[in-house]
Amino acid sequence: MKTAKTVVLLLLGLFWLAPASWAETPTIDPFCLDSPQVCQKRAAKKEALRQRCAANPDWCKQWRAKQMRIREERRALRRQCKANPDKCGEFRRQFKEKQAQRRKKAQQKRKESRKKLRKAQKQWCTNNPTPCEQWKTEKRKVDKKYQEQLRQLDKKYSRPHRQDG
Repeated sequence: MKTAKTVVLLLLGLFWLAPASWAETPTIDPFCLDSPQVCQKRAAKKEALRQRCAANPDWCKQWRAKQMRIREERRALRRQCKANPDKCGEFRRQFKEKQAQRRKKAQQKRKESRKKLRKAQKQWCTNNPTPCEQWKTEKRKVDKKYQEQLRQLDKKYSRPHRQDG
């Protein structure tokens, strides 16, 4: 009787504590047929997406709309290929070209955004020379600490690293 009671209490304790530890690691799809690394990577991506959607619902809404548009375009491609099998190669080429143009446009947008940020930062330094110098000094200190910690980590794990001469 005492053993059964102990087992029940242990199980309840495990179930009480388990959800907290499960929340820390992404849940791997039990039906994933790929390697454990691939399944783990997918689970991590899903968890990151879930967290980003929780933090920014507007971004999530836009992301979902984009994904739905892409799925609809793929469905349309399949319908076109089914209707005209002889032109399927051309349809696929056009689809891939459209995707490449979208990627290029997004890359250009990111590049412009980075350029705009650098320009704003440069302008900030021009308008605020004293805080800018202080920021640069602190940044050099942080960079130096980072490099030192990185060397220590490399040394700890006997990982080859750059030798300062």
